[in-house]
Amino acid sequence: MNAAPAPHARCTAGVARIETCLDELDAALASGEAHRIETQAQDLQRALSEGLAVFQQAAPDALTPDLRQRLQRAQARAQAQQQAVHRVLASTGRALGALFPQEGNDTYGALGQSPAARALGKAYR
Repeated sequence: MNAAPAPHARCTAGVARIETCLDELDAALASGEAHRIETQAQDLQRALSEGLAVFQQAAPDALTPDLRQRLQRAQARAQAQQQAVHRVLASTGRALGALFPQEGNDTYGALGQSPAARALGKAYR
């Protein structure tokens, strides 16, 4: 009969899975393929959830200093990826704003700026 893996081995496997998912997400972000990015981001989310469950079930000593450092590096990588995505979204938003500038919200456009329209506006105040 095979015994379940030791808590340390499960934690090590969880960290390795998270690191692999981060690598795959890096590659997906570099490719710029939206579907691939979405798939890899979902895989990373699953790996993080599964890893959290493993870490919560493990004994406190199962998470060695080496594993803690690896998790901290993984956290830093995930934050860097998140920042990169935010920069790309902001850049895309600025580019779209330049291509499709927002017009004023005047209902009647230039008609609302005519002297007659301003005089009527003052009359109703």
